[in-house]
Amino acid sequence: MDPGVALLVVALTAAAAADGGAGAPGWVPVASGRTTAVIAGAPLGQAVERAVPGRAFAQAVAQDAVLRWTEAATLYQQAILEWSAESRAHPSPALDRAVQKAERERQRSVTLANLELPRPPQPDAVSRAMAVERARLLRTKLMVVRANIGAVPEPLYARTRAALAEAMRGTDGPPATNPTEAQLLLCAAHAAADAPQAARLALARVPTEQRQDPANALAMAVCAAALGDQASALSYLETHLHQRIDSFTQRELYLANDWDRLRGQPRFEALFAGVAPPRY
Repeated sequence: MDPGVALLVVALTAAAAADGGAGAPGWVPVASGRTTAVIAGAPLGQAVERAVPGRAFAQAVAQDAVLRWTEAATLYQQAILEWSAESRAHPSPALDRAVQKAERERQRSVTLANLELPRPPQPDAVSRAMAVERARLLRTKLMVVRANIGAVPEPLYARTRAALAEAMRGTDGPPATNPTEAQLLLCAAHAAADAPQAARLALARVPTEQRQDPANALAMAVCAAALGDQASALSYLETHLHQRIDSFTQRELYLANDWDRLRGQPRFEALFAGVAPPRY
């Protein structure tokens, strides 16, 4: 079932119970001569890329997990081709979203590979901007790996922490980004790596006025979702989405693994209602 589908109520009227079906997966016992209401909801807690089968995507994630960005990008391209062919044969929003997710992860892997190439010394402003971009990408990859293999490998976790620390440290001159964002992304990274105490400590370092700043709403939502505070995550996400976010950005945001625990909940799906995935 597509994650964007709301609850469906099906009325079943049975003349007689089927023999031999009891106990089978998905079996709903129905009494003879009665009407039974069956509530079927969208699956909760499922990443969009796991809503459809895809071997190449899983192989790409495995390469991301060991920091092999170039190999991962190649496999993500295979996933795009695999799902695009399936989508042409059997169109569905779930497949369209999976293709979009594979393309976005391919782009991220390519960018990470480029950012880690040896290069001559850069001006401070350029170095800061690159550090921030690398930190954001690594933190996102950490979430993709966590969602698809169920754990965060220590090398990826360590590199993400180091990148976020570098982004927060900066150098002289105007900051390349809001340091609160990096602190909140560190909170999410710790939580995803099953280090809740470190995550809460990172959150505690964010002053109350910064938590209430609408500019930090998305980062607050990411941190809250990682910590399992779904109500707060939804509230912050609503605040962020009410700031005139364009449809392309909304589609990108919907795909993020940060929201996998929220996916399928009516309140979450309503935030993205009407934003259809692109066709490939």
